[in-house]
Amino acid sequence: MKMSFVGAVKSVFVNFKKFRGIATRREYWFFVLATILIGIVLSTIESIIWPPIETADLIEAINQPTPLTTIAGLLLLIPTLAVTSRRIQDSGWSGKWLFLYLLPIVPLLMGIVGVVGYLQSTSAPEIEVLATSVAYFVPTLLIAFGVQVFLLILCLLPSKSREQGNKYAPEA
Repeated sequence: MKMSFVGAVKSVFVNFKKFRGIATRREYWFFVLATILIGIVLSTIESIIWPPIETADLIEAINQPTPLTTIAGLLLLIPTLAVTSRRIQDSGWSGKWLFLYLLPIVPLLMGIVGVVGYLQSTSAPEIEVLATSVAYFVPTLLIAFGVQVFLLILCLLPSKSREQGNKYAPEA
């Protein structure tokens, strides 16, 4: 029996504590679609409640209030990690591959240290200094992108049964 959109989303929230087991591609992608739709709806509501401020200051433009999407993101974090772990296990890989999300932390910290040191060595930051500061974070972005692509590929893999060598699949 095929899982419906509502059934898939309900299944993810019911099993939000389960990192073991399997999640079908249908369940996983319906939940991803639901997450995207929730984000679009909440962003629309936020733009109505807190209209964007027209300013030339980039920092002020970035720091627009987004409490609804922030709260939703935090509430959806654990169910998203759980369903992704189960989806990866359904394709025959270990759910421990999710720890790759921690990989960009080291270059991020190194970039922060580099930027702070670089900004302390200059008297007045100019556009060249800011461009150099952004360059410190390029490795972090590349690693994060690579991890995301790798995990996406794992989620796209077809399901494997126990007979096909998937030790995470339930016994038939």
